[in-house]
Amino acid sequence: MLLDPAQLLDDCERAWREAGEPAAVGGPESVVRRIRLVLEALVAYALLADRSDLPQDTVFARWPACTVHAVALGEQGDAPGLIQLLSEAQARVVAARPELGRPHGVPSASPTTDVRWIEAAKEAARSLAWTWHPSAAADPVHTPPRDLEPWAATAPPELRLGPGGGSVLLTLPGRREAATWQLAADGESFTASTPHWVLPGPVRRIEATDPAGTTHGSDVVDPHTALLAFAADGHRIPLDEPVPAAEIYLLHVGTLETEGTRAAAVELPTPYGWSGWTLSKASLPGVTRFRTSQAAPDSWLDVAVGRSFGWEGGATLPWLTGEDGAPVWHRPPALRLRRRPGEPETHHWQVEVRRPGHEEALACLTGAPGALLDPWQNVPGSLLGPYELLVHRPGRQQSRRRLTAFLAEGIEATPSAEWRLLAPHGGLAPARLDLRASPRVTASESAVRLAPYEIAKGLVLSDGTSAYQVQALVPHSEVRLELDGRPLSWSVRPLDIDAADLVRDSALTVRLPEQAVAVTPELALVVEGATLHTLRPERRTRTRKGDLRYALAALADTVRDCAKAEIRLLVAGQSVHVGTVRTQPIAEDVVPDGTGLLLRGLRHPGELTAQLHTVLAPWQQPLTVPVDPSGHIPMPAAWRSAGPLVVTLRAGTPTVGAAPAWPRLRDRDTLVLRRSPWTSAVTDGTAADRTTEYLGGRGTLPRGTDAIPYQWIVAARGRDLQACGAKETAPAECLHALGDAGPDALVGAADSALRSGELAAALVGSGLAALCIREVTDPAAVRPVWRRAPLCALLLTAPLLPYLSEDPAYEIDELYPEEVELLNEVGQFLGDAGPALLAGHQDPSRTVGRFDAHARALDELPEMQQQAVWRTARVVPRGLLDTDTRAEAAWQTFRDRRTLQYFAVREECGDWLYAVTLFLDDGHPRLARAFRDREPGPLHGSGESWMRVPQFSLGCALIARLAAAGDARAAKLERGLRPLWTSVAAHAPDLTAVDLALAECLVTAEAVQATG
Repeated sequence: MLLDPAQLLDDCERAWREAGEPAAVGGPESVVRRIRLVLEALVAYALLADRSDLPQDTVFARWPACTVHAVALGEQGDAPGLIQLLSEAQARVVAARPELGRPHGVPSASPTTDVRWIEAAKEAARSLAWTWHPSAAADPVHTPPRDLEPWAATAPPELRLGPGGGSVLLTLPGRREAATWQLAADGESFTASTPHWVLPGPVRRIEATDPAGTTHGSDVVDPHTALLAFAADGHRIPLDEPVPAAEIYLLHVGTLETEGTRAAAVELPTPYGWSGWTLSKASLPGVTRFRTSQAAPDSWLDVAVGRSFGWEGGATLPWLTGEDGAPVWHRPPALRLRRRPGEPETHHWQVEVRRPGHEEALACLTGAPGALLDPWQNVPGSLLGPYELLVHRPGRQQSRRRLTAFLAEGIEATPSAEWRLLAPHGGLAPARLDLRASPRVTASESAVRLAPYEIAKGLVLSDGTSAYQVQALVPHSEVRLELDGRPLSWSVRPLDIDAADLVRDSALTVRLPEQAVAVTPELALVVEGATLHTLRPERRTRTRKGDLRYALAALADTVRDCAKAEIRLLVAGQSVHVGTVRTQPIAEDVVPDGTGLLLRGLRHPGELTAQLHTVLAPWQQPLTVPVDPSGHIPMPAAWRSAGPLVVTLRAGTPTVGAAPAWPRLRDRDTLVLRRSPWTSAVTDGTAADRTTEYLGGRGTLPRGTDAIPYQWIVAARGRDLQACGAKETAPAECLHALGDAGPDALVGAADSALRSGELAAALVGSGLAALCIREVTDPAAVRPVWRRAPLCALLLTAPLLPYLSEDPAYEIDELYPEEVELLNEVGQFLGDAGPALLAGHQDPSRTVGRFDAHARALDELPEMQQQAVWRTARVVPRGLLDTDTRAEAAWQTFRDRRTLQYFAVREECGDWLYAVTLFLDDGHPRLARAFRDREPGPLHGSGESWMRVPQFSLGCALIARLAAAGDARAAKLERGLRPLWTSVAAHAPDLTAVDLALAECLVTAEAVQATG
């Protein structure tokens, strides 16, 4: 260590006593590193005390605040966990002082035992009069015993339907305190923690990397089928085998088409984020095969004529679920083995019963196809906790199927009510769940009481050896808002509705028990006790009877002159408050206030959550905290000196597992605290720390490969950072640094966690869009870039693209295997149109994205009708060059047409369009034809200059990729285009990404044709 450990501890002890008890979330990276150093120093003194036969309590008593903060670090969602932190700290200390690792006298309990540290932290908090207490995740009684290395055998993630069909989840195995996963979903990066991640919408594929570095691939949506199937318990049914002839859940686009008998289907509310999709509970007996109306003609799915894998018999407890929403079986089910028609019975299946994450089998058995097995008969001990069954043919481990089940044999539960109704003033009617267990299993609570705003409550089931977390809940009523047809998350609290959102095709859905809608409930708009408007639910004959959807657009004019209005549901003789409509921002301003921030002009009386982003470290995960009724936002000490902050206010609680995004400064519920103190913390000189110093106006921009991801983030979000108080010249300097880094910058973009659209504007401004790359020197290094920054990976792979042209001059057999594997990624990103363009075929979507007379007519329609026209775009995720993706990019550009008009109306825009036209007409007829396909036609005055943007965008992309191919004239023209193109790309990022990929395909095809 560079500092004296005792001095470090004394200084931190003094600072933390003044700052107070730790918050439930972590601070900046520098603060986390300081706490790790403190933990290492404490471990060193604990080892010294143990070697000197002194009580370790003397160490914790001398530095109680340090003890509490060090233990609290192990509870953070992104920390590896207290056990691992202690183990790593001890390893570092022993490496520096080997004598501390030698036995001395009679061995005692290890100084790095987590139980001792947790108890010491509790006692230290009491001595300081702090209310801090370790969370359930840090309490060893709540955690089943595991090996010290939690990632020795990580089970792959599993896609499943969330409780009540409200979301689609990706379950993430692993211990809660140690499991942080890195996810890449169609080129977008996310960080997630166990037990699950909520998909923000439909994606084609997810690459999930566990903390040990193992990557698991999971296909989600196949554009050709546009359908996902889930069993009754929520587990996904693979579509590469017959779907069982049973009651299942189908998430699909379009209507269901069947052969055989008609499927009896009931439509349920669409899961969170899955706009344009339909969730149906379908019964398939008698159905031979089915598909959706939006599927490819030959994409029929067969219904099992024989037997399929699945659970039969047994019984679940509807009042208990696992942490990931999985059902809890109190009577274990039997396993039905798959049998295809005509399959011989001699081809036996082998079944292994395991604990998730463990390689050793608890029981093994075999069975004939179609047989019904009891997999639990030879499992030792109590049947409690999660199990997984691996089913495969003997000797064929690679094609095995995995089924999971959470068992709690002998547990019984009785609720005080089978359905919790909405309370008149918000929340739910209180409920109680009584639990009874067998002598071999105990529950942490025998009577679980659910308060008005508690949907679920955690409890622990134990068999004396292991303990497992479960959730107790009772089916309940809830409400949900839809904006632009996009469903948001369910809530039991009254919704906060911005009046400006009413015209965005908004709707409110209420979930009630079916018996409560014998008389159709009405939705009333109430202002100061007077009912101004009533709404009746939409007539939807095939939906669940208790799910009522009310369109809210009719309320827009009524609330225009009201400061605030209530939305109340008139049901069963009661008036239930389900929403508040406000015409003003949640708060006027935010100011520092002692231990946190204070909202001034607060107008939201209900539950409120603030999400804080630090401007000087825009790559850092935001801090999410509840707002006090008084408008006070508490913050940890480290955040009070983190510099300028962006505060985003949201009514209610955030969606669990949803990935935070960089805020939009133009949202009126986003506030900026520019004049906020910033203290340069003690750092270890990492690129992140040096970039923070630089953004704060101290030092120079860090260079090197480790700094490239941070340069990307600053370049992509530069306008916002400038507006919030960061260094004025930072975006321009970062763009220049990225341009200098060349191919290394494109590779480093994978670690920036930016979307392709966010990367596009920085690609343009840095000149990397026109970077000349002669060869792919390291295909193995480029391949991972496809998962997180596919647009950059496409530019890196450009020299190999001619081998996808099917031209005889480019035989793919000439390539090395690593290069072939790299080319396999191209089709998945570009879609079906990409290979066709590279082969020289006509662009099947050449006019998509053009702003012509149709865009002019659309401009004259009300916003709600505009949205309806574009609603079907990107419902099913497709490749970047497929029609739906291009249409979505054009829609995003159309929505920002007023801002783009400022750039398109300039005289230089017309001059550059003319220059591009001349250049392409001189020797590039194929490219010139694609460029003319984007012409808007005659404009009706300068007020329609925005209609030239799509043509300008494609023209710039074509010139840039010609420059990248080695055309010196194009390189000179691109340098002149770059300033205006960068401004346009910043406001049309998705269109820029599409055009760069399209231009690369067109330029490559032209080069191949010229070579041939």
